[in-house]
Amino acid sequence: MYDESIWDNYENIKAWTKMHDLGVDFKCPICWEYAENFQEIIEEVNYIDENNILWLEFEHYINIEELSDWKIKVSVWKWDLHPSWEEHRISQISLFDEYWDLVSEYFLDIWEEPIVEFDIDWLDEYEIVVRCSVHWLWWRKIKND
Repeated sequence: MYDESIWDNYENIKAWTKMHDLGVDFKCPICWEYAENFQEIIEEVNYIDENNILWLEFEHYINIEELSDWKIKVSVWKWDLHPSWEEHRISQISLFDEYWDLVSEYFLDIWEEPIVEFDIDWLDEYEIVVRCSVHWLWWRKIKND
């Protein structure tokens, strides 16, 4: 993931450097993918219809259930769990801390239900990121009380 708002001392990239300004030789220092293989993250849109009803995109709704003070269960659903077919499935569910550092992630196999558990005992804030094979990335940010 490349966040242009973050300064990267290790890669010598200044904050607010646009992706297209990194050059054709830029590679992710973690996965070694070239910049041309990155996908832009576009925020989810919620809208109000003519009857003032708020509509949400539920196909990739990230449901977070607190199992204890230090453990959560994450599932992805619409009216039922998200499909887990070969051509359309949740392939990855990741947990990031408030600094956007990867804490933990699960790679899901074909036919595996999109349900995982994470330990969050030391996190003040965290973000869950879900990768759909058809609709790319979805995320939900949580602040612990």
